[in-house]
Amino acid sequence: MATSSLPGKPNPKPANQKPLNTLCIFSPTPLNLYLGLTSLVSATSSLLYLTSPSASLAKLGGTPSPSALVLVQVVASGEALVSYLCLEGLFSQIPESRRLVVRAIGVYNLFHMGAFWWGHRRYVRNPKGAGMLAMGLAVGTVTSLWYGVC
Repeated sequence: MATSSLPGKPNPKPANQKPLNTLCIFSPTPLNLYLGLTSLVSATSSLLYLTSPSASLAKLGGTPSPSALVLVQVVASGEALVSYLCLEGLFSQIPESRRLVVRAIGVYNLFHMGAFWWGHRRYVRNPKGAGMLAMGLAVGTVTSLWYGVC
C-alpha cells in the first residue's frame, strides 16, 4: 500500500492501475488510433460548427436560418462531448472504461447518423457524397457497438 502526502493516511492503489509512464496512448493499437482520430475529428467538427455554422449548413445541403444556426451549434456540443470521451478512453488504464467509451461513441453515432439520414431524407436533399458519409457512420456505429458489447 502506498502512502499519501498526508501523514498516517494510506493511499491505496488499485491492482489494475498501471504506472503513469506506461500510458495507453503511447502504444499504437487499433483502439488507440480509433480513439485518437475520433477525438481529433470530433474536436475539429465542433470547432467548425461553432465558428462557421452558416458554412457548415451550406456544406451539408441546408439553408442558414436563425433556428438552423442554433441547432448546428447544439450539435457542436455533442461533438465536443465525443471528443472529450475519446480522450478519456485514450488516457484510461482500465479496459472496462475504454470499452464503455467505445460503446457510448457507437450509440452517439447511431443517433447522429439516424438524425442526419432522417433529416436529409425528409426535409433537405442529401449533399453530394452523403452516401459515403452514411456508410462511414454506419460502419463506425456497428464497429463501436460490436467492440463495446463483445
